[in-house]
Amino acid sequence: MKTALPLALTIAFGVGSAAAQYNSIINEADQPQFLFTMSADSGSYANGALVLQDVPVVVYFSDRPYRMSGTITPAAFAQEWNEQTDVFRSDPPNATMSILTEDGASNVVVELSELTLDHEAGTMTFETSILMGDMPASFGVATLFIDSFHFGPNPGDGAVGMHFGPGPNG
Repeated sequence: MKTALPLALTIAFGVGSAAAQYNSIINEADQPQFLFTMSADSGSYANGALVLQDVPVVVYFSDRPYRMSGTITPAAFAQEWNEQTDVFRSDPPNATMSILTEDGASNVVVELSELTLDHEAGTMTFETSILMGDMPASFGVATLFIDSFHFGPNPGDGAVGMHFGPGPNG
């Protein structure tokens, strides 16, 4: 009887640990997909290059059932983006550029690929293909909404100013 408890604990923890290891592999496809949005004070577009000026923060959130949200710095976003360059070359995300105009908002749907961050100039530059709409050569306040994709194990890992966790509804 004295050996039954340690044996039971060994089996329980051993099986639990193996199950957790296999679950992480099996459930890898179930990882949250994150949508991203960033606002810029101004920007420009020429020859497929979409330049966003003065993006202070990148906001991310996931859909049901995860409902995670937070913010990361443009530098952390660019670093993760550039680590996934091969993924984006084979299946680049779509995005909507919503530009504030005197008449309301103008929306342009694009496909994003390369991303370059210039700290000194305060710019984020995406290589784009326009899917719908007309992108002006220059514009004022605008917001880029990027379609969902898997963004590492946690978009906020090591990011300054990051908040990561359940949203207000769970």
